[in-house]
Amino acid sequence: MKSVVRTCVCAGLFASLPVVPAEAQETAAPGTPSPLLVIYREEVKPGRGAAHAANESAWAQGFAKAGVPQHWLAMTSMAGPTEAWFFSGYASYADFQKAEDAVEGSPSMQAIADRFSSQEADILERTTSIVAGYRPALSYQANVSLPAMRFMQVDVVRVKAGHDREFRAFWRAMVEAHTKAKMDEHWAVYESEAGTEDLTFYFMYPSATLAAGDASGPMHTADAFRAAVGESGREQSREVHREAVETSRSYIFRLRPSMSTLPKEWSAADPFWTVKAPEPTVATAQKK
Repeated sequence: MKSVVRTCVCAGLFASLPVVPAEAQETAAPGTPSPLLVIYREEVKPGRGAAHAANESAWAQGFAKAGVPQHWLAMTSMAGPTEAWFFSGYASYADFQKAEDAVEGSPSMQAIADRFSSQEADILERTTSIVAGYRPALSYQANVSLPAMRFMQVDVVRVKAGHDREFRAFWRAMVEAHTKAKMDEHWAVYESEAGTEDLTFYFMYPSATLAAGDASGPMHTADAFRAAVGESGREQSREVHREAVETSRSYIFRLRPSMSTLPKEWSAADPFWTVKAPEPTVATAQKK
C-alpha cells in the first residue's frame, strides 16, 4: 500500500492485478472476490476534498504515463466522514509480499510515490491500511461486474469479543433466507485480519445507481422474505444486534475513475472508466 506506493484493486469484485510479475498476479476468476483485500483509508481534512482529488488524479496519471503495471480502484464518501478508500486484492499473503517487494525494488515507483505523497501532508487527517480476509459463507451473490457499478455502500460492523459465533451464525442464516426468497441483492463480506480492531467486518454492496436503495426496504418487508426469515429469524436479528454488535456504521461511496488506475478492459467495457486527464485545482498547481 502507501507504505511505499499504493498497490490496489480490481479485475472483478475486489479481484486485482497488483504490481508483481505476471506469474504471481491475482488468479481469481473475473468477478470473484479476492481471498485477501487490502483497504487503504484516507481521512480528508475539511475543505480539502478538491485538492485531495486532484493530487490522487495526478498520482494515478503519473503511474499510467510511466507504464507502471499498477491498478487500483478509488472511491470517495457521499455519506459518512469525508474519506477516500482504495482497494487491492491478492490471492494470498505471499502475493501481497511479492507486490511489496516489487515496489521497494523500483526506484521509479518510489519517486512517483514520494512526489505525490509529500503533497498530502496538509490534506489528510489520518491514513490507515487494513488487511481483510474474504468470508464467503457470510456473502451473498458476491460475483458482480464492477465496471458496471458506480456506487458502493460499505457497512463497517464491530462485533463484541466472545460474540462472534452467534454473529456468524446469524449471517449464515440471513444468506440462506435471501437465497430461499431469491432476493436481488449482492454483497461481499471481509473480516479484518490486521490494521484495525479484531472482529471488524466490512459488508460491501456495489450498485449501478443509488436507486437500488429505494428497492431495498420493500424487498425486505415483502412476504417472500418475511416467510424465509420467519419469526425465529427476526428474534435472532434483534438479539444479535442487541447483544453481539459493538458498533455499526454505513458509508455510501462514489467510484472515482480519475483517482483510479485500472486494466484496459474496464474502459473497453464502459467509457465511464476512460480517464483523459487529472482533475485540476489551483492548490495542486501551486504545489507543483
